[in-house]
Amino acid sequence: MRRLATITLTFAFALTANADDATRAAQLADFAIVREDYLPKELAYTPATRALALTKVRELEARAGTLSAADMLVGLAQIGALTDNAHSGVRYHDPLALPAARLPLRLLWLPDALIVARATGEAADLAGARVLAIEGLAPDALYARTQSLQGGSEINRKKYLPGLIESLGVLHAMGVAKAPDRVTLKVRLVSGKVVERVIKMVANDAVPPTAEDERLWSPEPIAGEAQWKTAITADSLPTYLADAAAPFRTVPMPDIDALYIQFRTNEDDGAHKITDFTAGVDAEIAASKPTNLILDLRFDIGGNLLTTLAFMRALPAKVTGQTYLLVGHYTYSAGIVSAAAVKKGGGERVTVVGDALGDRLAFWSEGGRVSLPNSHFGLRYTNGTFDLERGCAEIPQCLDKLIDVNFVSLAPQIAAPLTSAAYFAKRDPALEAVRAEVVRMRAQR
Repeated sequence: MRRLATITLTFAFALTANADDATRAAQLADFAIVREDYLPKELAYTPATRALALTKVRELEARAGTLSAADMLVGLAQIGALTDNAHSGVRYHDPLALPAARLPLRLLWLPDALIVARATGEAADLAGARVLAIEGLAPDALYARTQSLQGGSEINRKKYLPGLIESLGVLHAMGVAKAPDRVTLKVRLVSGKVVERVIKMVANDAVPPTAEDERLWSPEPIAGEAQWKTAITADSLPTYLADAAAPFRTVPMPDIDALYIQFRTNEDDGAHKITDFTAGVDAEIAASKPTNLILDLRFDIGGNLLTTLAFMRALPAKVTGQTYLLVGHYTYSAGIVSAAAVKKGGGERVTVVGDALGDRLAFWSEGGRVSLPNSHFGLRYTNGTFDLERGCAEIPQCLDKLIDVNFVSLAPQIAAPLTSAAYFAKRDPALEAVRAEVVRMRAQR
């Protein structure tokens, strides 16, 4: 049985008897769209969770006119999270939906730690710190209090919760923070010293831009980014973090007679055309004839699965040796489908290395977005489903038949998580494990 997201919410902003009529009308209009447009289109709900979502809408409607922007964000996020589906929920595509202020730092949830990945301004010295507590809550307790904002697996929730935690008023609206515009952090600095600091929110337009969550792992400069200090330095980076602006790339590894192939997306990225890249990979394999392949999908967050499906399915047969398939917490959406295509196409000649995936093998996706004209938030709905492990042919909206990559296991055969210790040491446990395995296989011949 799928775990249902918790919907308990402590509203921190008091009701007032004289709610502004215009604000009330605007908020009611947005909730009407949620009720009449989003809820019917979102197919990831079960009957029980759809009923809970409708109850949540009605609770918010009863408070219309008194809700702050943070209350709206929290309420809408919880409505979407009740799907328990990673692809569903609140979105910020309209710049007017962005919170007016945010913390001058970026948090990153690694498999074993919550860290400050980037920081600026008065918080710059916190870059690289390990978070011990936020508003007195250790990371696990903080997750328990905020997980209702995001759907999907625990891994997926932890990837995207930091963006909400960092935003104006969200922790306050949930009854976690004492004030909407500041947060108390207890951290262990890079020096080892433990400090507690109250960090004030700063206006969004006063904070230099930074990247999406997955890009925060690499300390390499980001276009337009300025005055941010990073958790690790950009020198001597492991292969998986280097060339962070490249959406896909190859690196020859002659010492283990392998070609390393990395995908960070399954679609074009500006001037980078994915069909040109896959054709180039085929040509490179034909020319250099590596014995082994290392396919790194650990930061493949998805895109259009059809652009790479045939390529992934055929890839293992292009070498005489083993294909090492690297997966992890950011292998997501079309990235998961790509991994399944490789494993199903190559069978025993594919060895899965790394950590658990960024989502379940059964998930809802496709669909579209419903926009709310007054709050400017969007809600992503899903109307197509996959079950790559067991199949879902009994469900009318099942898309498995279009891709034929189900009935596979992507559980790592060689466990190699990207722990905080490895990250700060600039090590790559998965690539180290592959090198050791290739050496072992050579010794057996």
